[in-house]
Amino acid sequence: MNRHTQLINERYDALMFAKSPEAARRAARELIRVVLGDEAADRPLEQAMRECCRQLRPSQDPKEEGRFEAEFVELAIWPNSPSQKVAA
Repeated sequence: MNRHTQLINERYDALMFAKSPEAARRAARELIRVVLGDEAADRPLEQAMRECCRQLRPSQDPKEEGRFEAEFVELAIWPNSPSQKVAA
């Protein structure tokens, strides 16, 4: 595994297993930087996460792509999603 792939995997794991909203957002921003570059850090989090998803998990099916993107965004902003608020 090359270093870039290893960095992506580490950042993705940090995002998946974040224990707080702050940790999730921090991990998301780090993943965005590794995948899209430093200039992507200035983009809105949701937009950048969707672009990141398209790079990491491309799909030929538009419905599937939308679902994948929504999952990525939810990982980064999970405390703001309606299902998470209900569960809290």
